[in-house]
Amino acid sequence: MIRVAKQPEPTSPGFDFDGQVRQPGLSALAELTGNPPTLKRRGPRIKQRAARVEDLSSSDLRDYDYWTRAMEVLHKAYGGVCAYACFYIEPLCGPTVDHFVAIISTKPQDAYEWDNYRLACSLMNSRKQAFPDVLDPFRIENGWFVLNLGTFKVEPAPGLPTDTTERIKATIIRLGLDSREYRNMCRRFFDGYWNPPDSKPPIPLWSLERDAPFLARELRRQNRLRPEDVEPKDKEPQLAG
Repeated sequence: MIRVAKQPEPTSPGFDFDGQVRQPGLSALAELTGNPPTLKRRGPRIKQRAARVEDLSSSDLRDYDYWTRAMEVLHKAYGGVCAYACFYIEPLCGPTVDHFVAIISTKPQDAYEWDNYRLACSLMNSRKQAFPDVLDPFRIENGWFVLNLGTFKVEPAPGLPTDTTERIKATIIRLGLDSREYRNMCRRFFDGYWNPPDSKPPIPLWSLERDAPFLARELRRQNRLRPEDVEPKDKEPQLAG
């Protein structure tokens, strides 16, 4: 994982997050608790399911998943890169809206808040679920997670405070960043860059930085770039939209 720079809430004319996600969500919450809708819309009234917003379940909210309307703009804002796995997610291959504070453990209103969203591939989202032991990509520091280029395992950086190291380990275990499939994906990108088959040209560094920014950062940090990619004052890539 690398630190993800939080992107601003999208507004018109590109995408009206407030009008397309937040306000319809808040209106649905009002109706779900027996109150008048706060927005005019077509169709029958939403049936009341609880007396208070706090008593609504996650399944109640998932019936009104207006956050999915923000999927395309979320993908664009964060460069298509999974906040947890740090690989580019093709739009056809399962990008999802992860509620960092899960909708079953937060105020229902936060289900419709941009700042609570992280772009995640479906596998990382399913592994994270509502578990509170995963570090927030918005709050970690670059350099906390390192990649062993011999084993392709993600590890805590040496020399960190004990509590930070333990939280990094918990995040790695929870997300499966030490799993065989994750290591194989890292190895495939590494081999494409360093050992392309049959005299094929290597993956360009710019492509690696776009599609596997954590691996690219670790190659740079560990002085493992191809000679033609080494520049004076080489700068670390940033994960942003």
